[in-house]
Amino acid sequence: MGLRLSMRESRTASETGYDVQPTSGGGTATAAPAVEAPLTRREALARERAAAGATSATAASATAIPTSTATAIPTPASATTVATSVRPRGQTAQIVGQAVVISTLVAGTAAFVGLSTQVDLTVDGETVSTRTFGDTVADALAAEGLQVQEGDLIQPGVDTGLTRGMDIVVNTAKDVDLVLDGHASAETTTAQTVGQALAELGVDPAGAEVSQDLDASLNTQAATALTVVTPKTVTVRADGETLPVEATAASVGDVLAHAGVEVTDTDFVTAPLSAPVVTGQTIDVMRTATTTEEVEETIDAPVEEKETDRLLEGKRKVEEKGADGTRRVVYEVGTIDGEEVTRVELSADVLEEPEKKVVLIGTGDPEDPDSYEVPADDGTTMSTEDIKAMLGGPGSPWYKIVQCESEFDPRAVNRQNHKYFGLFQFGIPTWEGVGGTGNPADASPQEQFMRAKMLQERYGWSQWECAGMVGVG
Repeated sequence: MGLRLSMRESRTASETGYDVQPTSGGGTATAAPAVEAPLTRREALARERAAAGATSATAASATAIPTSTATAIPTPASATTVATSVRPRGQTAQIVGQAVVISTLVAGTAAFVGLSTQVDLTVDGETVSTRTFGDTVADALAAEGLQVQEGDLIQPGVDTGLTRGMDIVVNTAKDVDLVLDGHASAETTTAQTVGQALAELGVDPAGAEVSQDLDASLNTQAATALTVVTPKTVTVRADGETLPVEATAASVGDVLAHAGVEVTDTDFVTAPLSAPVVTGQTIDVMRTATTTEEVEETIDAPVEEKETDRLLEGKRKVEEKGADGTRRVVYEVGTIDGEEVTRVELSADVLEEPEKKVVLIGTGDPEDPDSYEVPADDGTTMSTEDIKAMLGGPGSPWYKIVQCESEFDPRAVNRQNHKYFGLFQFGIPTWEGVGGTGNPADASPQEQFMRAKMLQERYGWSQWECAGMVGVG
């Protein structure tokens, strides 16, 4: 808390008066001082004004001098005789004594009024009129028991010379414990009211919720606790809707409550409910849920691979098909706004065990056609790349012969005489001679290759005219 100014609530104003009392002799009077009660500031000022008025009245009465004897003045026969009585000595002494006392009082009061300076002093909105014998604003403040503290605002400055009727304004520094939209801060202000303090701190109270009235005075002895919640425009997205929200709210939770959006412990919010909120903020509320799900799943058959040189290198053949199994599984499924984000297996029961699948992997030498088997026709159509691979690739003699004879077309027909067919351009008699039936072009590429190998084993490479052309045989 900052330092404070304190105004002296009352100032002791005393003046000296005298009561005239008769002595035991009866002919003389003595003046005994009488002490009056301390005066308030307003009473002292009233006394000063009365004394000033008494000064002029006393001066006027001083021209009339009383006499102790009466003189008879002859008058014409038509005039009225005026007689005066003799004033007793004791009464004369008493009047003279009172005149001395009044003259002393008037002279002292006149000196105070003449030598002092009258100023108006306003401290935190409270104004009093006072007199001081000092020369500066600082002297006037000191005369009133006011101590200037750090942060106080003095107008004019403390070194300014005094002039009669000067207005001196003192706004003391005051502490404010401000909570603005959930953000706490300690502030210092010279304002007098809550509204003035907010204006000085740059806080617009229009439409805001303020914990105290704007006209309420700030505490000069302790920090003033002040909470302000300003209106804001926020976007809330929840349950598939986008809601523009205008509310005087300090936290995310307050905004959601104003929008009528309920939040449970399992929901996910993009900001803590207690977090302060600002204009333009977007708050997303995502609904989370956890459910269980029971499903049947396939158990893939285990695969065993075996190498064999009876197949061309790189070729694969299923020796045992095997079979997939099945199982019943219970999952715990987590979702956010209906979209699955987690799946955890809780339990599983095997309904049918899988059977192992065995696959043969070929290692046969493409340069030695007799070292591997031609795969059986499985009823599928082979692509050109498959045929090339079956023949052993570019380094194989079979690859070279088929490229020359048919350009790898299993349905090829000789364009000149239409008597030779297929990959190896079999004639029908030759085809039948190695066990084939029908037209060779109608057989699968695998069968054509198999019967070509049978023909080569019996008669050699000379059965193909292209063999000599490509350097085979």
